[in-house]
Parts: sequence; structure tokens; C-alpha cells
Amino acid sequence: MTSNVIEATSKTWETSITSDKPVISMFYMMNCTHCQRMKPVFEELADKYKNKVTFVRVEAMENIDVTKKYGIKAAPTFKYFKEGKLLNEADQALSADELKQVVADLAAGKL
Repeated sequence: MTSNVIEATSKTWETSITSDKPVISMFYMMNCTHCQRMKPVFEELADKYKNKVTFVRVEAMENIDVTKKYGIKAAPTFKYFKEGKLLNEADQALSADELKQVVADLAAGKL
């Protein structure tokens, strides 16, 4: 894991998504093949945009209260926040290219 990704838990969630930068979170499951493929993409983006976007990852099954709070039904799901407030309402099961675009838009202040 890269040091530019915050590994959040139920106890640290609220603090993790409260940042002066936009935040993108990845809800994942350990046994999810697509999640495992997306993790390196997420980490690469975290390194590239570390000064503009905060990256938070949370294991969905181990932190079920956070998962339920946001209605997560599939993994990986990406949610993004600004000043601790949810910016997107729909579940975001993104492809690698879509994730790259969302992060670029967050970094540029377009979302």
C-alpha cells in the first residue's frame, strides 16, 4: 500500500473524509477480483495527485456501518467528497479510465 492512501475504518471514517482537498474513497472487498485490479490504479493516482486530492480506502465488509450509510451494494464503489460532504449520490462502479477522469476533474476543481 502506498502511504498516499488512507486506510479508513468505521472509527476513522469521518476524520478521513474531512480534508481541505477533495476526497475520493474506494469501497472494496478483499475477495473481489475487480477490486484487486483497481487497487494499483487507485494507488498510482494517489501518488500522482497527492497534493490535490485525498485518497481513502475502506474495506466494505469489515466496516459495514460505513458501507450501509452510503448504500454500497457492489465493490469497488467510489464516492467523492468535498469538505466532508458527499458530492456524488449514485454508486460509482468505475472503470480505470473513468476513475482517472474523475480524479483529474476533482484535482482541477471541476466536481
